[in-house]
Amino acid sequence: MLRSFKSEKHRVTLVGTHQDIINDTEFEGITFHSIKLKRKRIFKYIEFFISVSRFTYKQKYDIVVASDLYSLASACLSKSNKIIYDCREIYTELAALESKYIYKKITYIYENYFLRYVNQIITTAKSDEEMLKTIYNKHSHLSWNQIYNYPAQILNSNKVFDIHKKLNIKNNHKLIVYQGVIQKHRGVGQLIKLISQSCGFSAIIIGDGEEKKYYKELVKKYNVEDKVFFIGKIPYLDLFQYTLACDIGWLVIRGHGISNQLALPNKLFEYTIAGLPIISSSLTNMKKIVEKHSLGVVVNEDNIKEQLAALKQIKKYCNKNNINDNIKFTWSSQHQSLMNVINE
Repeated sequence: MLRSFKSEKHRVTLVGTHQDIINDTEFEGITFHSIKLKRKRIFKYIEFFISVSRFTYKQKYDIVVASDLYSLASACLSKSNKIIYDCREIYTELAALESKYIYKKITYIYENYFLRYVNQIITTAKSDEEMLKTIYNKHSHLSWNQIYNYPAQILNSNKVFDIHKKLNIKNNHKLIVYQGVIQKHRGVGQLIKLISQSCGFSAIIIGDGEEKKYYKELVKKYNVEDKVFFIGKIPYLDLFQYTLACDIGWLVIRGHGISNQLALPNKLFEYTIAGLPIISSSLTNMKKIVEKHSLGVVVNEDNIKEQLAALKQIKKYCNKNNINDNIKFTWSSQHQSLMNVINE
């Protein structure tokens, strides 16, 4: 989005907790207001709300984009003439809230209340839009827009480095990459199990999360410390040098919670433009795109035999594509749709 706003000569301020893109020359001219959160758990969300609200209340913006549920309240309390809600999840149906009925109810009340101030909603799939319309059917004033969260085109592939050498991995090993939040139901445990039963493959796990310690113990349990490597969280602009150095993208998400069942993760498109064949679970939206565009192999998320067969199939028949071969999955294809939302 920042690239699109800048290319159209809009004056942009980014308010958030991220600092990894502030010093990049690509974003010169954009104002960054970084918030450092000191508190933890639910208190960090309260601290975030207060900090953002104080900042935006002092300013006068024509448009405010709430990039997720947690920034929605602050956006709605700003003095903006137009509020856009970039809703990338079915927040009331997150897997983390599957058995937490009180939290689900609080989430519903919060989101439902502030939607009255929203002008437009962006979703990543038609299925998400239909589900949200069902949940919040009283908000007939909302304008709905579907914009895929595609990554930018990879412009500099010279930063790719030799992960085999860096991590002392056998040169003949194919590298399976998982990138994203390390938590339950994302297929990290299944990937570790798969590596323990396969030959000639190693796993690169990029990201951080609450379950990282658990999965590190699982690696020890399966005795695959020399085949599974945790890289940690990587600044997004540096992420592709790791993705490009791998051979297969891992996207085996479990269907816990409706939000996961309808998932269309960013990593699907990140793997694709990096030229990686994908092993994907059979969840509706992911399966549709992987099969329609022949991006890899769809498997049952719990079936280790299917996954081992998928590895053999990819190793035998699927080569890495050239980067940006699937140009239709880059952000440039979504730019005009975003501008239509801004200018409406």
